[in-house]
Amino acid sequence: MKKVLGIFLLLVVGGFTISSFAETIDSPHKQSKNIVDIHDIKCKTDLVLIFKANNWIPACVKPSSVDKLIARGWASEHDPRHIMMPTEKVFFTLQGDDKIGTLDMMFFAAGPMMTYIDSNKEGTKIVATSSGSDSLYIYDLSDKNLISKIPVGHTPKGIKIHPDGNIAFVANEASGTISVIDLNSLTVTKEIEVGKIPHNIRFDSKGELAYVTVQGEDKIGIIDVASLEIKSSIDVEKMPHNLDLSPDDKYLYVANIGTSDVAVIDLESSQIIKRIKVSTGHHGIDVTNNGDRIYVSGIGSDKVNVIDAQSLELIKQIDVGMGPHGIRSNEDGSKIFVAVTQTNEILVIDSQTLNVKERISTGNVPFWLAIPGNP
Repeated sequence: MKKVLGIFLLLVVGGFTISSFAETIDSPHKQSKNIVDIHDIKCKTDLVLIFKANNWIPACVKPSSVDKLIARGWASEHDPRHIMMPTEKVFFTLQGDDKIGTLDMMFFAAGPMMTYIDSNKEGTKIVATSSGSDSLYIYDLSDKNLISKIPVGHTPKGIKIHPDGNIAFVANEASGTISVIDLNSLTVTKEIEVGKIPHNIRFDSKGELAYVTVQGEDKIGIIDVASLEIKSSIDVEKMPHNLDLSPDDKYLYVANIGTSDVAVIDLESSQIIKRIKVSTGHHGIDVTNNGDRIYVSGIGSDKVNVIDAQSLELIKQIDVGMGPHGIRSNEDGSKIFVAVTQTNEILVIDSQTLNVKERISTGNVPFWLAIPGNP
């Protein structure tokens, strides 16, 4: 394509209408010769990148055409021959393979029924629960070794590292306790009784409080971290599963299995101010670091639910394949990573377009995700 100053070009390539100012942006074909990742091809601001289904050649089209082209099988938003290597550190459990992994395809042997996973802020230490062996696995990513396997309570699920990086809390469903782990001495220092079927934990930004979903009692337990004692609780319905906080710690968002909704709790009043219906669970939930969006998966469906955190309205449900569970945004919120248990993939969703940008095969049953910088 020749560059023509100030002339608007209308190109029809293989049945796709493409518009561009040639003097400002090269054609997709020309760009593809000079970049490493074909998904980084740029289109004009009023166009969207797609790939033609017959030969996977990139093209830029009007947004209004995308869904029609995909529905007819003429185009895709992703070139399936290409594996995009992510710049972010993303860790995940492989429940079907008894492993943990990273998106740059490093894998570590672990225990049976690997469930939840977390990392420190630097991404140098990984902790993950083995529900089948009642153990916590701790790995050092700097030398790629297993540091320790620590016995905890019965059927451990949720795991969270405290903001200071020195301790971790493990939710033991069958024991009704939280195991407190000293990450320096690699020992259990206390078992906190919290009620029937605790499932997951979220520390506030200062590390002063820990919120725990107590699934068997339809409540949120609140632990004072300094004393390691239960401070209070908040009633929710029904079967609270996973949870997250707004960046300012003012609101708690709780995904409930029994009602397939998200309860929004004002923490100043400890009152539920809204319930937002979502797809069927069990659910994962993630609030972006800027507080703009709430993303909710539902392992009982094929949807990721997108909630606007200002209006508290469901704005979209994204088709991702059956069984999405683990869900985390990257630090700037531009990408959403989703573990899809039944297709054995991690999907990358563009937060601007809310379209699936990448599908990455992982191994059997990717269950939960951790991304450094996303608490």
